[in-house]
Amino acid sequence: MKTSKICSIISNQFVTKDTFLMNVEFDEVPQAGQFLMLSKTDGLTMPFLPRPISVFDWNDGVLSLLIKVVGKGTKMLSEMRPGEKIRITGYLGNSFPDTTGTLLCIGGGIGVAPLFYTAKISKAAKKSFILGFRDKDSVLMEEKFRELGEVTIVTDDGSYGLKKYPHEVLETLIGKGFEPSVICTCGPLIMMDCVEKTCEKSGITELYKSYETTMGCGIGACLGCRIETAGGSFLVCKEGPVFKSK
Repeated sequence: MKTSKICSIISNQFVTKDTFLMNVEFDEVPQAGQFLMLSKTDGLTMPFLPRPISVFDWNDGVLSLLIKVVGKGTKMLSEMRPGEKIRITGYLGNSFPDTTGTLLCIGGGIGVAPLFYTAKISKAAKKSFILGFRDKDSVLMEEKFRELGEVTIVTDDGSYGLKKYPHEVLETLIGKGFEPSVICTCGPLIMMDCVEKTCEKSGITELYKSYETTMGCGIGACLGCRIETAGGSFLVCKEGPVFKSK
């Protein structure tokens, strides 16, 4: 369901040095992998455009958003306090598919955000995660993910978990006979491309990628989120953010 309304912030606090968790009152129930457009309501024109944010979790009227500070807009959002009002437009975009078999979620950095709720509401008999981060201090919401299934953490510098890339862990698992029914991934493009190549080599076709990109409107009007893929040209907000491999 797509709505646009003013909502109250319940809590807003940093979980790492540059990423914060905002909880907001919002009654509508999201689908797995959807996003929304988030903006302040005080009439300021800087920044002028809302920010696209993935759904991290939703529970009984409380929407949870995991947001990384990357510029003026997200910094401004990080400084908002409980009780302040914020405008939410959403939910937007398509969703990840579900399975009753084995679900594997592969995320990198802030790209792990939409994977938690995706796995939480999945009917999969088994759920597991491969989550990649820059270093130990960048690891996000590990304990929350462990509530849902088996978690493998990898870091670029080896300061926590394994010193590997997510696709390397996937290669090892497949080599041991692991057969996921569906793989959902979100994160840096190079990470998702490596996961895709690994799946191609292994004959895995049920891979779904959620793209992170700059957006101006979230409804396909501004054309600012167009991406070029092997399968053609697409608007992430209108035809995504989730795309099947190739």
